[in-house]
Amino acid sequence: MGSPSALRRLNDRAALYALLESGPLSRLDLERAISVSSPAAAALLRRLETSGLARRAGHRPGGPGPQAQLWAIDERAAFAAGLDVNEFGIDAVVADLSGNPLGAHKIVVDKGRDPALAVRELLSTTARKAGLRRSDVGQVVVGISGAVDPATGELSHADHIPEWTGFDVQDRLSRVLGVPVAVENDVKLVLSDESIRGQAVGCKDVLLLWMDDGIATAVIADGRLQRGSHGSAGELSFVATSPGGPLAGDVLSAKGVLELAREHGLPATDAAHVLEHARASGDAQDELFLSAFADRIAGILAAPVAVLDPELIILGGGIGTSGGEELAERVRHRLHEMLAHRPRVVPGTGYENSVRQGALDAALRLLRENVFGDARNHQEVAG
Repeated sequence: MGSPSALRRLNDRAALYALLESGPLSRLDLERAISVSSPAAAALLRRLETSGLARRAGHRPGGPGPQAQLWAIDERAAFAAGLDVNEFGIDAVVADLSGNPLGAHKIVVDKGRDPALAVRELLSTTARKAGLRRSDVGQVVVGISGAVDPATGELSHADHIPEWTGFDVQDRLSRVLGVPVAVENDVKLVLSDESIRGQAVGCKDVLLLWMDDGIATAVIADGRLQRGSHGSAGELSFVATSPGGPLAGDVLSAKGVLELAREHGLPATDAAHVLEHARASGDAQDELFLSAFADRIAGILAAPVAVLDPELIILGGGIGTSGGEELAERVRHRLHEMLAHRPRVVPGTGYENSVRQGALDAALRLLRENVFGDARNHQEVAG
């Protein structure tokens, strides 16, 4: 049996998550939500208010009193930031403990500039827009279009952003920013975002195929995001489609879409546009093009789908979302012909800033784990 102080910490933590997910709550609501007595609920609310993690949030209709008093998370007890790093620049957002966005900013990084110093400047500017100092941000997660080796912290599959290679990215950013930093692959963060507010909500086994200028996959298996031993799980771009054949990244990327469209006699200068036109037109030539592209996707996905047995496949990126339900249905039909099990296939949600949002969601999870872990420690820091 745990000590009284350990039990109090567990109750405080459970109460904070209940307030976060369902608040504002009255003391009676909280008693029922986390199964504690009235004296215990009253005591923990006093502790959380003193620590600065909870605040009074008005009264329930019917008049004042302990049963009508409402409590909520104090959103300004801590702050987190999510960043999206790609070849075009860096995009950042800062949010409070409840996840409310407070400020966003993006920059283009000049060639040859130290990327860590650029991130520090960006975070300072974004925090200032949120009415904060950079030092107020307690957790940062960076989404980056490369694979992070967990042993060295270095990026691979990142030839398009060479200034970010050759050093431990997470360690350097943590030292330069003076705040805990985690670094995650961008496509994995997109899948994380889909699992929170998109197509994969409630799903435990999901495969996302990201198709844009490049391709990659991300996998959730048994509810856990898969990274692999070298952080490279899902990097399909350089896998040959057959011995001596073209690479998967060449046939499913924007370049591959345009080449296939031209083979079918379709005028094509933009991959997303040609897919949008093809699914809307109903023309026989467009239908053949869509079916041929679906065959390509199914051929490349068949082996990983057979191994992973996902309940859901998401076709993401600009190409997957532009293909819409029409492309997804063709891929589903082809996979069902090839495989014994029957995964659903859907287009990606296509939310704007999905990498940045996925990074922010991850930063908030880490921040809350740290802040909610021990309210008394927070009181000591805050005081």
